[in-house]
Amino acid sequence: MTSGVSETQAEAAVMAQTATKFENVNQELQSMLSTLMSELSVLSSAWKGRGAHAFEQVKTQYQADLQKLNQALSETAVAIKDSGHHYTTTDDEAASKLTQSGGSFQLPL
Repeated sequence: MTSGVSETQAEAAVMAQTATKFENVNQELQSMLSTLMSELSVLSSAWKGRGAHAFEQVKTQYQADLQKLNQALSETAVAIKDSGHHYTTTDDEAASKLTQSGGSFQLPL
């Protein structure tokens, strides 16, 4: 059986790894979006008419939706990191208080 401190460290590490995964996926999506929008800009300059206008509207909405996804992934990564940090800090404070007491509490028995 492991001590509570070991478990806390493992949980904080998992939270940090998870936050990093969110950040990496977010960066990959942004890179793909940038590449896609660059390629679509060539198409939009050559395509005219109602179909082109409808396509531009869809492209604009798609870009806005991906920006919302980017924001959500970024905020989630920050929240996970903050939670891991707060969890570790709280656990460290609790351990410190217990250590400082040194077993000096007198129980009214």
